[in-house]
Amino acid sequence: MTPPIKVGTKKEIADIYSKKYPKWADYTLAKKMAEERKDYFKNLESARSAIRSVRSAMGEAKRKYATDPKPLTHNTNNFTPPKDEINGAAKILILDIETAPSVAYVWRMWKQNIQPNQIETDWFILTWAAKWLFEDKVYSGSVTPKESIVQNDKRMLGGIWQLLNEADIVIAHNGKKFDIRKLNTRFILNNLEPPLPYQVIDTLETLRRSMDFSHNRLDYVNQLLNLPRKIGNEGMPLWIKCIKGDKEALKVMLDYNIGDVRILEDTYLRILAWIKPHPNIGLFILDGVNRCPSCGSSDLRSEGKMYYTTANKFEMFRCNNCKSTGRKRLGATTVNEKRHLLTSLPR
Repeated sequence: MTPPIKVGTKKEIADIYSKKYPKWADYTLAKKMAEERKDYFKNLESARSAIRSVRSAMGEAKRKYATDPKPLTHNTNNFTPPKDEINGAAKILILDIETAPSVAYVWRMWKQNIQPNQIETDWFILTWAAKWLFEDKVYSGSVTPKESIVQNDKRMLGGIWQLLNEADIVIAHNGKKFDIRKLNTRFILNNLEPPLPYQVIDTLETLRRSMDFSHNRLDYVNQLLNLPRKIGNEGMPLWIKCIKGDKEALKVMLDYNIGDVRILEDTYLRILAWIKPHPNIGLFILDGVNRCPSCGSSDLRSEGKMYYTTANKFEMFRCNNCKSTGRKRLGATTVNEKRHLLTSLPR
């Protein structure tokens, strides 16, 4: 047990615990704090709040995934991640999967047109990992060594199917072209019905549309943004061991998968203001208060600037929580002004 502190604040106590147990998850560490420091923390949520205040997205405690010690080229230490004040308004799931490679007979190494009869074994899902936004717990699934050898992922697909069925919004890196389509393929092959519809936020899509990083790989982008990094692995040899049923390799793969989900949450929060259009979080609250469409916060400020369409103008705002911009739905032009407004012809 940590020795008692005579003078201090909740944040100072949380800082001491965070430094002593840097690899502990927020929930586990907060539980220990709440049990050992009942004179400071009335409940678990109070302890969790203190932990979050010292473990910001830029904190050393979240750099445990870094694998490259090279210095960063950009300083983003002024970034403050959005608060989790609206957690629970929408069920936002962060998702990542790892698939087995296909094995085929080929004649050459380059520019091969592989026919179905050349495929020896097709791909299937090795592991999946997912977490609800702002929650510490990571849900995951993995094939067993025997299931991997016979390429049977049906048992462990039930868990991710259920999470997708509950989700309102799903976040994934290259999710629209890879993760979601791969999961749908395995669902139908294993006679699972489609999950209830959900909206997809593809962080790779946002990076390609709004920015011009030299490379859009998650680990590279996180390096430049000074965010937690991927867990390293041996590459293709690890995947080969997994499809051969290596128990330890499957465990390493699952840990790698879980690490990707954790760092993707940081990436999403860092680029949140740039995601256009973001699913309207305000629709999940509807409490009669003006809410940010991107994060649901009511902490908004007018920018004193109008957004113009071909037929109307709208007052713009910026969210003080996630820094996203938006506009009001009601136009600022009067009926008389509209009466004399002309528009150009469409192309």
